[in-house]
Amino acid sequence: RGCAGHTSSAGTKMYSYVGSSPAAQVKVSDSPAYGKLPPPAVEKKGVMVYRAGERVGFSELKYHVGWMEKHPSNGCVYAAGSGKLRAYKVAADGMLEEFSSADALGNPAHFCLSADGAWALCANYSASTLSVLPIAADGSVGAATDSKHHVVRLNPQLADRQEACHPHQVRLDPGSGAWALACDLGASRVWVYAFDAARGSLAGAANSERHLLLPEASGPRHLDFHPTKPWVYVLCELDGNIVGCRWDAEQGRLTPFGSYYTLPDGVSPCRAHHSGGSHVLVSADGRCLYATTRTDGAVVAFDIDTATGELAFKQRVPCGGVCPRSFVLDYASPGGPLLLVGNQDSQNVASFSVATDGSLSLRSIEELDGVCPNVLTAPA
Repeated sequence: RGCAGHTSSAGTKMYSYVGSSPAAQVKVSDSPAYGKLPPPAVEKKGVMVYRAGERVGFSELKYHVGWMEKHPSNGCVYAAGSGKLRAYKVAADGMLEEFSSADALGNPAHFCLSADGAWALCANYSASTLSVLPIAADGSVGAATDSKHHVVRLNPQLADRQEACHPHQVRLDPGSGAWALACDLGASRVWVYAFDAARGSLAGAANSERHLLLPEASGPRHLDFHPTKPWVYVLCELDGNIVGCRWDAEQGRLTPFGSYYTLPDGVSPCRAHHSGGSHVLVSADGRCLYATTRTDGAVVAFDIDTATGELAFKQRVPCGGVCPRSFVLDYASPGGPLLLVGNQDSQNVASFSVATDGSLSLRSIEELDGVCPNVLTAPA
């Protein structure tokens, strides 16, 4: 598999990207940052390109970027923007050139690529849909092969944020690739569907017992898999909790074993848009979990008990800006591992050094000159 006329997959690994968005909390009257920071004067649309931590340039686009992923083998970069999944060739200097797109059946807040790079699965927040799109041998994106539309009865008292189903992330089981797990903020569910990689289809009824039903006001947003153990950690945007689950990869079932609060004692989560928990990742060695919390503008770290999967609070550090939406772990940095946080409203990326025990210390802050960071990719 490969895309003619652009850099190789190995070459693409050198580059990292920051995709743009509009400003967030500064435009929401009941958010923590409203009135504390003026809305940015400029909100550029496009992707900032970096090589070895140094800025290469800015690929200007006509749309903001909902999510970005590097293809595992063909050298292309994929992004969600303006209702489509889009494919880009990567020039020798890392700059992006769009060459293909297809309707995602909504406006993806997130998508993932299958391990073999043959499929993209999209989570469409506003449309309440999941969709599956094929990726051809030349890297182009094909028309959707399947979709799921979610409609469930919801509590009208929670209609400030949960008036409809809102899939916010979809992930394939990294072990088998046979299951798709989708966090639905509106329905307070993690949908679990069997994924057929031969047909590009999702199987499972809306009332399947596989789906994980969480407390109705929790609002699950993102999850991550432990790299070696059968554990999944679900970050709930609206109630401030991370739910630890045992993952049965044979049956496609999640079983909760613990709930862990991400905010300081006495601090309640803010349900306003762009104001709750935003992202969660488990470290590559499986010993630490990190999450960003936008109510208090922080990165929180937990130790993971390697025997039980239980979390223990480790550290909380200020995010280095305002509205920490997304972050990545960078293990290719010559100075040692980094955690890079995109602060959406302050238009910067804060870099934290990751110590051998997983603790964080602020290393630097990169101003993005008019770009509100929505999503980051790491090199390699």
